[in-house]
Amino acid sequence: MPYAVEPRKPDAQELAALLDAMDWGTNSPETVARSIAAYPCTICATTDEGALVGYLSAFSDGVMSTMLGELVVHPAHQRRGLASRMLELLAARYPEAPIYVKALGKSKDFYAARGFKIPSAEMTVMFRRPGQMQSIAP
Repeated sequence: MPYAVEPRKPDAQELAALLDAMDWGTNSPETVARSIAAYPCTICATTDEGALVGYLSAFSDGVMSTMLGELVVHPAHQRRGLASRMLELLAARYPEAPIYVKALGKSKDFYAARGFKIPSAEMTVMFRRPGQMQSIAP
């Protein structure tokens, strides 16, 4: 099955359906639309019929860092080079900036096979949920 991979903003409904197929929890189209709008770089992989089967999102300053947001490919369309093609388009868009990813689980092997390295200095991914900010007493 031929695919098209191109920079574009997906429809929120179709991306919500893709994320649901990935078992990424329940994603309302409204929330997904806000996420899509925030990213300056989004790349989509679609079937010949136009169905969204892959999505990449990223932030970049164009010179010092590119931060990968999401990189997903529908399970029925994995292992066909779609994620690699989306990463290649990202690298072409920001050729001077290194790309950073938060590789979870088995995705580490995927990124390592594409030339991503583990930094020599320890790096920890941290997060904070909305409304959980701790105040620091003066």
